Amino acid sequence: MQITWTQEQHARRERFRRFAATTVAPGTAERDRAGVFDTKSWQALADEGFWTAHLPREHGGDGGTLWDFLAGLEGLAQGADDSGFVLSAVAHAGLLHVLCEHGTPEQRRRLLPALAGGAVGATAATEPAGGSHVAAVGTRASVHGVDDWRLTGHKAHITNAPVADHLLIVGRLDGIGSRDITLFVLDRDRPGVDTGAAEDLLGQRTSPTGPIILDGVPVGPADVVGPPGDGLATLYSFLAFDRLMYGVVVAAQLEALLPVVLRRCAERRAFGVPIGEHEFIQDKVVGIRTTIESARHLAYAAADALVRGDDSYSALASCAKLAASEGAVRSTVELVQIFGHAGYDRTGGIERHLRDAVAIRIAGGTTEMQKKNIYKDVVRRYAAPLDVPVVPA
Repeated sequence: MQITWTQEQHARRERFRRFAATTVAPGTAERDRAGVFDTKSWQALADEGFWTAHLPREHGGDGGTLWDFLAGLEGLAQGADDSGFVLSAVAHAGLLHVLCEHGTPEQRRRLLPALAGGAVGATAATEPAGGSHVAAVGTRASVHGVDDWRLTGHKAHITNAPVADHLLIVGRLDGIGSRDITLFVLDRDRPGVDTGAAEDLLGQRTSPTGPIILDGVPVGPADVVGPPGDGLATLYSFLAFDRLMYGVVVAAQLEALLPVVLRRCAERRAFGVPIGEHEFIQDKVVGIRTTIESARHLAYAAADALVRGDDSYSALASCAKLAASEGAVRSTVELVQIFGHAGYDRTGGIERHLRDAVAIRIAGGTTEMQKKNIYKDVVRRYAAPLDVPVVPA
């Protein structure tokens, strides 16, 4: 695999880095303390053409590739200094991906222009009884008449839910047998849809997260994304895309912190010399750089496999998510340590990166679920049949 950005993709990455630094980053600390989503910057991002990169031309897109979108995402994450805002963008991008890959022509015609133009999307799988086990969802569409169903259930901890205009709901469809998990796309103003207030979170406080209550919501075949009963396969495709985006985002966010880290290493002194001259401190910086490169290039590998249709993409996406989430927590702990008490003091803004990093171990599938996915893939690919002797190399 060889990944090389084109000149146009380099320019797109830099364009959205500058946009994020000048439009999104100002006021991040205040929004974090207040737990406020930056709606003005969200609209400005849409107006700048961020979402159109790989959307079909017939729906107002630029007709580009997945790499064109990822170049912009990498720039946004590097410049924004607002992890919550970027997390909301990742969730929104997932809904766009599902519609592009699995939506009907009518769903694409109706929803893609709106979602690219400033509307907010959310994808809802998690329920109060559990998050990572998506196959255990209890939300259900019961038969109410011919091609007429009523969707009832409770989704919890859904990114963008309090502000979302369009919702992708993972549920079950009665009357089609045991393989019944189905995806439904709804507008938030559909009768019976209610979203609660944003949760008061430890980190990612600028990303509105909350419940979705579905009480007999009228749905029909036009609201189904992908074949009825094939929801898990469609959802797993979305989750792989979601997870590789975390690799891109974490790498870019940590890369943006390297100049801050090096400045601290040069300015803070211990035992008569700048702390950057001490090997213990150098080791911390090396660890951050290693996380950047491993998360980024695993994400690139997953994206490459996804574009080529290689069945390794899901496990590679889990590898990228695992490297990103665990590496982000290690790196931001070391970031606080390098800054010492100033890093622990909330007025300095450093501790925010640690609070935000903790959420990455949970969002998009927990660390434990990524390990489970990777292990299953290893067994599938490398386990020898019981009647074949294994000869050590």
